[in-house]
Amino acid sequence: MTVPSEAMMIMLAPDGYYTYLQIPKTTNHPGSDNSSSNTSSSSTIPPDMVDLIKKNYRKLSIKHHPDKPGGDVDTFRLLKRAQTVLSSPKLKQQYDILGLDLDDDEEEMVSMGHDDNTGDSTTTNSTDEPEPQTTSQGIVHEIASMALTAVLQLSVRTAMLACASVFVTRYRLLLFPALAVLMFVAYQIRQSQVYTVRDLASPFLIGTGLLLMYQASVGSWSRSVVEQDTTTNPATTTTSIHFWWYWIGESMVIFMFTHNSLGPSQQAIPAVVVGVAIFGVLAALWFRGKFWNYVIVLLLEVFMALFIAVSFPVFEMILEAILNDKLKRVGDKVRAQYAYMERYYANRRKEKD
Repeated sequence: MTVPSEAMMIMLAPDGYYTYLQIPKTTNHPGSDNSSSNTSSSSTIPPDMVDLIKKNYRKLSIKHHPDKPGGDVDTFRLLKRAQTVLSSPKLKQQYDILGLDLDDDEEEMVSMGHDDNTGDSTTTNSTDEPEPQTTSQGIVHEIASMALTAVLQLSVRTAMLACASVFVTRYRLLLFPALAVLMFVAYQIRQSQVYTVRDLASPFLIGTGLLLMYQASVGSWSRSVVEQDTTTNPATTTTSIHFWWYWIGESMVIFMFTHNSLGPSQQAIPAVVVGVAIFGVLAALWFRGKFWNYVIVLLLEVFMALFIAVSFPVFEMILEAILNDKLKRVGDKVRAQYAYMERYYANRRKEKD
């Protein structure tokens, strides 16, 4: 293991990038109390500071280049990293708060695309390079993306279910083509080399549910017979039976729509299947094939999507502010501890002398 050079020890110290590159550290950094915003763009780094970073980096890179006498690969790599951090607004923000380099992987991938032998390759304010994301931003963006995708998929399935319940099951001109499509899907599944009974049963169960809903709907052939009956009690009994048939059919369709949206691992869990079945039964009691019930659910899902799109950036700002405050406290303690160690070893050297 090679012994680190003096330049490396200076740069690895708290705020060492500023010290070794002789860059004045601004007091109004994003982690301080008088900062007005945590979201910095490329314009937050003054142009004169950018020029000073590039100028000092060129001088030191010539001194520590591995091809030069006395040069060191590790020192040159760390010097390159120091220039990258001080030139990137996001990484500089983290470094100003903590005083140490967190080695952000996203920015490392960006900097790897440049030539290490030139000083102009990592110019910071280039609009062609993507801005690195902090840890809080990455987590919040991933959660928001997953939640928004789930809500949008749920909205699409609800709209498809509304079309099937409100329109397809009421008109033969729509029902028979839908059944033909389901039969074609079942045929394609049967022709595939790898398929399960669950995959093959899905279109048949959906088709059965549509037939039951059509059998109980107003425009079905059995319903027209009931309307021609002149007695009161038989018609009432038949109408009650039709309600149960419609409820069972809609429950089957909702169950299969929800079941097909699950992953293979979730479909194999019996408890999940039972839960989806209970959800389908309860949802069918609410929908009952009524158009406005589906509209209400779709409006709620649209509201959820808008809430996620609007609220998650606010949550991101709050989380980033909390993390920056914690990191600032840790950075202050690290700087204080390093100052104590410097004074301690300086005193020991004086005593030995």
